[in-house]
Amino acid sequence: MAAACGSQRTLEGFMYLARVQAENFRIFGGPATDSDLGSALDLTLQPGLTVLVGENDSGKSAVVDAIRLCLTSSADFTRITADDLHYGAGGRADYLQISCTFEGLDDQELGSFSEFLTSLPGEASRLTVTLRAEPFDPDVPHRMSVRVRAGETPLDGEARERLRATYLRPLRDAEGEMRAGRNSRLSQILTQYPGMHEQREDDFDSAEDSAGTLVGILQRADHHINANALVQKARDELNSGYLNRFAIGQDTLSGAISIATTASLQSVLERLELAFAPDPGLTESTRHGLGYNNALFMAAELLLLGRESTSPILLIEEPEAHMHPQLQTRVVELLQDRSRGESPVQIIATTHSPHVASSVPVEHLTLVARGRTFPLRPECTQLDSSDYAFLSRFLDATKANLFFARAVAMVEGDAEVLLLPALARVTGHSFAENGVSIVNVGSTGLFRYSRIFQRKDSTLPPVRVACITDMDLAPDGADKEMTKELTRWSSLTAEERSERVVNKQKRDGGAVRTFVSNWWTLEYDLARSSWPMATLMHQAISAAKRSKWPKAEDLVGIEEIAAMEVKKWREDDRLSLEECALRIYRPLRVGNTSKPIAAQHAARLLETSGIAPEDLPGYLVEAIGYLRGSARS
Repeated sequence: MAAACGSQRTLEGFMYLARVQAENFRIFGGPATDSDLGSALDLTLQPGLTVLVGENDSGKSAVVDAIRLCLTSSADFTRITADDLHYGAGGRADYLQISCTFEGLDDQELGSFSEFLTSLPGEASRLTVTLRAEPFDPDVPHRMSVRVRAGETPLDGEARERLRATYLRPLRDAEGEMRAGRNSRLSQILTQYPGMHEQREDDFDSAEDSAGTLVGILQRADHHINANALVQKARDELNSGYLNRFAIGQDTLSGAISIATTASLQSVLERLELAFAPDPGLTESTRHGLGYNNALFMAAELLLLGRESTSPILLIEEPEAHMHPQLQTRVVELLQDRSRGESPVQIIATTHSPHVASSVPVEHLTLVARGRTFPLRPECTQLDSSDYAFLSRFLDATKANLFFARAVAMVEGDAEVLLLPALARVTGHSFAENGVSIVNVGSTGLFRYSRIFQRKDSTLPPVRVACITDMDLAPDGADKEMTKELTRWSSLTAEERSERVVNKQKRDGGAVRTFVSNWWTLEYDLARSSWPMATLMHQAISAAKRSKWPKAEDLVGIEEIAAMEVKKWREDDRLSLEECALRIYRPLRVGNTSKPIAAQHAARLLETSGIAPEDLPGYLVEAIGYLRGSARS
């Protein structure tokens, strides 16, 4: 179980959902015991916006469903079944329990919920709603007994209604939700809009032919429709020609044509629908796509929630549904705005979108991984204030894919991004199959990103993080032009070189490990690792040096010449592998040859080269094994 990390700041006068706990609910197992850490859910929340990120089937939807089942929601009624009971090594659990705890109650709320409150000495009163479900009969597991309590008191219908959460399901039919119809969602929203109850009055004055309220306007419209000559003719023909012939005995059958059989506010609102207005200058609108309709639907829900007096909560699964990246960013901005201010709405969302994840401040994200939750608030991670400021500027959509991976390789350049998947295949592994994401953080900030996965408490996210970095010591054989300002290998003692590695690994901890190149940089170390790799790297760099993309027929000649050159250096010139590696690497270090282009050629050659794992640098083989989960952590 991921324990709650740190106490939450309570906002006076703003009641919010502060903690969600669940035992034996779907992916979440039982509570901790003296002999078992347990796998129950225990998630602390903050006021405002919380976005749950993580791979598929990690538990994000289970968190949202736990909240809406405990609090009820505006969505269709969802029945708890035996399938909701956790199934683990010991078989199917015989109960499930979900608790939602509210804090920040003001004086009015304390009075309204006084009989349901709990408090500990020296702490503010809180409201905890607990749902417990268990089978009526073990032999009939799908019949579930469900009880909802607050403290020791059964929660009545009025109290539950005040704690209702609004839920927007994934892959929702936003356009359908906004259509007119019996008990439509739009009618529910407008019914609760402030001042709407005053529109129930029928103020239609037939003499003056005037009306101001919605019910009065409906009555006025109905009056004029019945006065229409064609409607009257159709009605009379219907009655005299058909309905009268169905009458038996003294029965009288007659029909009336009207807008509504009863002129009530509900009947008015159920005839309204929400759609986009026509473009300026046009009289009719064009049907919009799913993405904009989804945005319109969320706007309507927020219209109501922003005016509710008690703990307005909006649960959204995948707010990015059907939206292009720029619109996703705009929606996130709206959600952030509505989650703060004078009438804040608490919003809890799930996402699979790197664009959404990168648009939300890191401290408002909660990583969900394999049934465990890890809030990324400052009191939970080892990120400091400067890290959060850095990430707010530089954690873009490309880097945000780290929130959806089973393992993360953090690298410092494009060459590593291009080469690592190919090198992994040489070792018999596939990054795609093992859920490994490669994140290029550039030349700085490597450990600012890795600290996202390091915790202040004892919890350990099940996400392996390999930081791959260069030793950056110039070999003794490198000339001054290649060495530039770098420290030479021989200028440090063996102890100092070991200390250099230790210093690069000093931020390791938890699931984060740093793998340092053996000599200099990725390309140099590849060329120096073995003669087969020296040949391949010379072929790749020679191809990149000739032009960005030589023709296929030219590549064959370039690669043959490069292979012959390496063979000559080794056999005729008696050069060492180190000396050859320096010659091979030189165009990347002092020339204009592109490292990414050379890496692309190298990745291409690795597919058919017959390179073996023992030909690769040891630190890369170890890093790949760690990411796959086969190396010692």
